[in-house]
Amino acid sequence: MSKSIRILTLASVLMLSVTLPAYADEAALDWSRLSDEQQAVLKKLEQGWEDIPAERRQRLVKGAARWIDMTPEQRNQAKQRLEQWKRATPEEKTVMRQRMKEFHDLPLELKQAMRKKYQWFKDLPEDERNALRERWQQLPAEKTGDSRPHAQPARRIAAQSASQSRYPAGQGALSAPGPAPGPGTFR
Repeated sequence: MSKSIRILTLASVLMLSVTLPAYADEAALDWSRLSDEQQAVLKKLEQGWEDIPAERRQRLVKGAARWIDMTPEQRNQAKQRLEQWKRATPEEKTVMRQRMKEFHDLPLELKQAMRKKYQWFKDLPEDERNALRERWQQLPAEKTGDSRPHAQPARRIAAQSASQSRYPAGQGALSAPGPAPGPGTFR
């Protein structure tokens, strides 16, 4: 009998240890428990907050926390991306989702290299960025590995980066950015 009581007690403790954190998470998602900043960000959702499933409320609270931590420039970029998403056709959204999935599935090192290269490109003066874009779009498909140079999937970029066969050592398409290339040159 003593053994039965111990097993029952252990089972009860285990059950509580699983259900109490879930209940605590639910309680933490109660509108009145959100910070003033979180409530301000999520104000449009206040009326129907309790009707939103807990999982979605959790994502919204997490997003609000990220929004609060953003700089004004980052917020403007996020707003622009949201507007771009709203204007996109269903086909464009499908392509965007696929590209995000491909990027997400890349190795961490490659993602970091791509972000670094993107930042280098973004920091170039606008006329240099435009010149590089034009030059890239004029390359024949066999040099870019894609008949649509502007839509090259991340998987092909990863394969090119891994092989590095088209570039001298350290000068791959995703190599660390250096000084901006001069007119008529490509890195």
